[in-house]
Amino acid sequence: MQSSSTKPSDGLVLLVEDEESLGDLLVHLLGRAKIRALRAGDGNQALQIFSDHQREIVMAFVDCRLPDIDGGDLCRELRRLSPGLPLLLTSGRDQRALVTSLAGGGRTGFLQKPYMPADVVRHVNALLSQPA
Repeated sequence: MQSSSTKPSDGLVLLVEDEESLGDLLVHLLGRAKIRALRAGDGNQALQIFSDHQREIVMAFVDCRLPDIDGGDLCRELRRLSPGLPLLLTSGRDQRALVTSLAGGGRTGFLQKPYMPADVVRHVNALLSQPA
Protein backbone atom coordinates (compact mmCIF):
# COMPACT_ATOMS: atom_id res chain seq x y z
CA MET A 1 0.00 0.00 0.00
CA GLN A 2 1.20 3.51 -0.78
CA SER A 3 1.83 6.17 1.86
CA SER A 4 -0.70 8.96 2.32
CA SER A 5 1.22 11.20 -0.07
CA THR A 6 4.32 10.51 -2.10
CA LYS A 7 6.98 12.70 -3.63
CA PRO A 8 7.93 11.65 -7.19
CA SER A 9 11.58 11.48 -6.15
CA ASP A 10 10.62 8.76 -3.65
CA GLY A 11 10.05 6.17 -6.36
CA LEU A 12 9.26 5.33 -9.94
CA VAL A 13 6.33 6.07 -12.21
CA LEU A 14 5.30 3.15 -14.41
CA LEU A 15 4.53 4.73 -17.78
CA VAL A 16 2.48 2.54 -20.11
CA GLU A 17 2.34 3.95 -23.65
CA ASP A 18 2.38 1.90 -26.85
CA GLU A 19 3.44 4.78 -29.11
CA GLU A 20 7.21 4.49 -28.75
CA SER A 21 8.11 8.07 -29.64
CA LEU A 22 5.48 9.49 -27.27
CA GLY A 23 6.54 7.12 -24.49
CA ASP A 24 10.20 8.10 -24.89
CA LEU A 25 9.26 11.79 -24.92
CA LEU A 26 7.22 11.37 -21.72
CA VAL A 27 10.06 9.55 -19.94
CA HIS A 28 12.41 12.40 -20.93
CA LEU A 29 9.90 15.06 -19.90
CA LEU A 30 9.31 13.47 -16.50
CA GLY A 31 13.05 13.03 -16.02
CA ARG A 32 13.60 16.75 -16.57
CA ALA A 33 11.11 17.32 -13.74
CA LYS A 34 13.10 14.92 -11.50
CA ILE A 35 10.44 12.21 -11.82
CA ARG A 36 11.92 8.80 -12.62
CA ALA A 37 9.87 6.65 -14.97
CA LEU A 38 10.03 3.17 -16.46
CA ARG A 39 8.24 2.75 -19.79
CA ALA A 40 6.27 -0.25 -20.92
CA GLY A 41 5.05 -0.54 -24.51
CA ASP A 42 2.06 -2.74 -23.72
CA GLY A 43 0.07 -4.20 -20.85
CA ASN A 44 1.99 -7.46 -20.53
CA GLN A 45 5.30 -5.62 -20.42
CA ALA A 46 3.80 -3.27 -17.80
CA LEU A 47 2.83 -6.20 -15.59
CA GLN A 48 6.34 -7.65 -15.90
CA ILE A 49 7.98 -4.34 -15.04
CA PHE A 50 5.57 -3.89 -12.15
CA SER A 51 6.41 -7.36 -10.88
CA ASP A 52 10.14 -6.60 -11.07
CA HIS A 53 9.90 -3.12 -9.46
CA GLN A 54 6.72 -3.21 -7.36
CA ARG A 55 8.42 -1.91 -4.22
CA GLU A 56 9.75 1.14 -6.09
CA ILE A 57 6.71 2.05 -8.21
CA VAL A 58 4.66 4.83 -6.63
CA MET A 59 2.26 5.49 -9.51
CA ALA A 60 1.13 4.23 -12.91
CA PHE A 61 0.48 6.49 -15.92
CA VAL A 62 -1.54 4.35 -18.35
CA ASP A 63 -2.77 4.85 -21.90
CA CYS A 64 -6.32 3.47 -21.99
CA ARG A 65 -5.89 1.94 -25.45
CA LEU A 66 -3.14 -0.66 -25.54
CA PRO A 67 -2.56 -3.32 -28.20
CA ASP A 68 -2.79 -6.35 -25.90
CA ILE A 69 -4.73 -5.46 -22.74
CA ASP A 70 -7.50 -2.95 -22.17
CA GLY A 71 -6.09 -0.05 -20.13
CA GLY A 72 -8.92 -0.32 -17.61
CA ASP A 73 -8.24 -4.01 -17.08
CA LEU A 74 -4.55 -3.27 -16.62
CA CYS A 75 -5.34 -0.60 -14.02
CA ARG A 76 -7.63 -2.98 -12.11
CA GLU A 77 -4.87 -5.63 -12.10
CA LEU A 78 -2.28 -3.11 -10.89
CA ARG A 79 -4.64 -2.08 -8.10
CA ARG A 80 -5.22 -5.73 -7.21
CA LEU A 81 -1.46 -6.19 -6.91
CA SER A 82 -0.94 -2.89 -5.09
CA PRO A 83 -4.14 -1.56 -3.46
CA GLY A 84 -4.32 2.21 -3.51
CA LEU A 85 -1.70 2.63 -6.25
CA PRO A 86 -2.23 6.12 -7.74
CA LEU A 87 -3.31 5.92 -11.38
CA LEU A 88 -3.20 8.56 -14.10
CA LEU A 89 -5.05 7.46 -17.21
CA THR A 90 -4.78 9.07 -20.61
CA SER A 91 -6.76 8.76 -23.83
CA GLY A 92 -7.97 10.69 -26.80
CA ARG A 93 -11.49 9.55 -25.94
CA ASP A 94 -13.71 10.41 -23.00
CA GLN A 95 -13.00 7.94 -20.20
CA ARG A 96 -15.00 9.48 -17.32
CA ALA A 97 -16.86 6.22 -16.60
CA LEU A 98 -13.60 4.28 -16.32
CA VAL A 99 -11.98 6.92 -14.11
CA THR A 100 -15.06 6.97 -11.87
CA SER A 101 -15.05 3.18 -11.58
CA LEU A 102 -11.38 3.19 -10.52
CA ALA A 103 -11.60 6.20 -8.18
CA GLY A 104 -12.99 4.15 -5.30
CA GLY A 105 -9.72 2.19 -5.13
CA GLY A 106 -7.42 5.16 -4.61
CA ARG A 107 -6.12 8.34 -6.18
CA THR A 108 -7.12 8.39 -9.84
CA GLY A 109 -6.71 11.09 -12.47
CA PHE A 110 -7.30 11.54 -16.17
CA LEU A 111 -5.35 13.50 -18.79
CA GLN A 112 -7.11 14.01 -22.12
CA LYS A 113 -5.00 13.64 -25.29
CA PRO A 114 -3.69 15.75 -26.85
CA TYR A 115 -2.02 17.42 -23.90
CA MET A 116 0.75 19.91 -23.34
CA PRO A 117 4.04 18.73 -21.77
CA ALA A 118 3.52 20.93 -18.71
CA ASP A 119 0.13 19.25 -18.14
CA VAL A 120 1.81 15.86 -17.74
CA VAL A 121 4.17 17.02 -14.99
CA ARG A 122 1.41 19.00 -13.27
CA HIS A 123 -0.98 16.04 -13.24
CA VAL A 124 1.67 13.58 -12.01
CA ASN A 125 2.78 15.90 -9.22
CA ALA A 126 -0.80 16.71 -8.23
CA LEU A 127 -1.82 13.08 -8.09
CA LEU A 128 1.19 12.07 -6.03
CA SER A 129 0.78 14.94 -3.59
CA GLN A 130 -2.91 14.21 -2.87
CA PRO A 131 -3.66 12.44 0.39
CA ALA A 132 -4.79 8.84 -0.10
